[in-house]
Amino acid sequence: MNSADKGQALEAWFREHGGYLNPSVNIAYSHEAGYRWQANAPLTLGSKITTVPHSLALSYLNALVDDDFPIFRDRRHDFKVEALGFFYLMAQYILRERSFWKPYLDTLPSPDSDLATPLWFDDAEDLAWLHGTDVLHTMLRRREVYERYYHDGVRTLQSGGVDTTPYTWDLFRWSITMFTSRSFSSRAIAPQESKYWTTYKMNAPGRRQTVLLDMSHAPAEDLDFSVLFPVQDASNHSNDAHVDWAFDPGRFSISINDPVKVGGEVLNNYGWKGNDELLMGYGFCVPDNPYDTVMLTLKPPPEDLQTELGRVHPGYFTAGRQWSSERATFRLPRLPPASHEAEQIFQDLPEPLLELLLYILRWERDLPFAFQELPLEYVTTNPAGRHYLPHVARMIVQSLVPKLQKLQDVALHVNDPRNNKQRQASVYLSGQVAIIQATIAGLRTFTRSLLKPPTVPGPRFVTLEGLLELWSHRASAETVMPFMAGIEAVSGTPDVEQLRQAGWEEDVMILLLCYIYLEAARPGQGRRSTVGDHGNVATVPTSSRETRGWTEDALPEYVDLAEPRTEEQDSGVLDHASGLMELVATAAGQVGAGDSMWDDDRWCALLISELGGKMLQFDGLTMMVPRAHGSAEAARLVIYLRA
Repeated sequence: MNSADKGQALEAWFREHGGYLNPSVNIAYSHEAGYRWQANAPLTLGSKITTVPHSLALSYLNALVDDDFPIFRDRRHDFKVEALGFFYLMAQYILRERSFWKPYLDTLPSPDSDLATPLWFDDAEDLAWLHGTDVLHTMLRRREVYERYYHDGVRTLQSGGVDTTPYTWDLFRWSITMFTSRSFSSRAIAPQESKYWTTYKMNAPGRRQTVLLDMSHAPAEDLDFSVLFPVQDASNHSNDAHVDWAFDPGRFSISINDPVKVGGEVLNNYGWKGNDELLMGYGFCVPDNPYDTVMLTLKPPPEDLQTELGRVHPGYFTAGRQWSSERATFRLPRLPPASHEAEQIFQDLPEPLLELLLYILRWERDLPFAFQELPLEYVTTNPAGRHYLPHVARMIVQSLVPKLQKLQDVALHVNDPRNNKQRQASVYLSGQVAIIQATIAGLRTFTRSLLKPPTVPGPRFVTLEGLLELWSHRASAETVMPFMAGIEAVSGTPDVEQLRQAGWEEDVMILLLCYIYLEAARPGQGRRSTVGDHGNVATVPTSSRETRGWTEDALPEYVDLAEPRTEEQDSGVLDHASGLMELVATAAGQVGAGDSMWDDDRWCALLISELGGKMLQFDGLTMMVPRAHGSAEAARLVIYLRA
């Protein structure tokens, strides 16, 4: 019997046993696409295509009542529910000549056909397309589980006297693939307000007999299983198809909400699935899939932070209260077209990811844990939370760059796709690269938007040159000149580029931040507490409102000049700060007394480490910035200023 005849036989069997297939639809076959629904007359919006009675469904429930295979009923608890379904389908296929589902089994792809789910990527050349991908990781974990199912099941069958010779690993893989690529959820046959689940078996006269199973005491996992519906699974998928699935008592129907012309394919919609799920379950991918995602798994947070997280988010932990990296894995979506608002990208990222990164950032800054009920709103609208956005962006980019490099390396070392497996993997791989590149580009666009001219208000990233320019704009050149005179006295040059090349950039940035702060605290309005010579608290005059608003009020909350670090806590940091104090003393000796802040008696190692050192540690990073002249960019140290 050829493929077309098998399709007709399936239709006849289907209708004979109570199934409904729209008279304007037939099951067509082509070598390229396999079996599919095809319209032989025009179909209008709202047309019902199929109705499948539950009596035709195939699931592990049938195995529990099938008198031809008593071992599945008698040894039920030796199988996982999922594995029992796989073995039952294998048994039906092995003895398909006498199976109730023979016409259906005849139309399924054979075990030796070109199945393209990753479970069949046996050839090294095929497998190379998946290196570094989430799909490979998922496939290896599932394969390990499936192999355990298979070996345990074969042993159970053998102990029951079943000849397991035909129950090969390839046939088991085939059965898995049929379920992952063609099945529906058990909710399609779930009873409504009843403890009895309905299944069917063949009775002695050869008729379908209804059997009620009391599942009221069954564990939840026994009620969540896959079901095969003959004919219903012959439809192909399209993200653009509009369909209605109706789960009525005793039957499952599909109707379409798109007209179809004569000869056109009637398509189904499997739901919002990314290419990883499509490839793993079905063996195909959709180019430019709008539902495509990339998995991002965060490293376990520090243990003391985990303690706090366990109180508010126990879902990140196993039953044994161990951190679960799998549960701390987030799906990054394919981003919509770029918005003119650079900050819009955070609206498209998983909110739990933003929340967890926020907690990590606060922990790194030794700030108390503070639960955020609305983390997205906090980091995008609250001034205190918005300051974390550039660092959230940096952490996501740092997590994605190694992943991108691995995928690009895979793409670089594979040849053009040579078979269907490789073609589908190529679509998946290119989609993963595109999503990561778009996410990194969007986050970098946001951080670059914070490179602002001095005249534009708001938080910003500044280079050393930018900080000097901003300070000059807010104060005066006369204020900046004494600082640079002191730098020249200790380094031999006031030229920023020469300072950078000589390795002075970080130290000059630290000293500049402290100098600006002390300059802002010249005698003026009011007084405030700050650090004395030996780490003690001293009272210091504050500055005018305009200058203070740029420094004191804009200091990050991790800078606490009233309670600085102790020498025991940060001896290494203080050693470096003490070295900078020697530079301060040299600068003070070279620049005229009273003409600068270099000889201010509030300079001390604790001030340098707590203010300049912490700001460089937590708010400094290296990023590509435009050069002063021309369009070329260069990697530069920048620091984030909150106001």
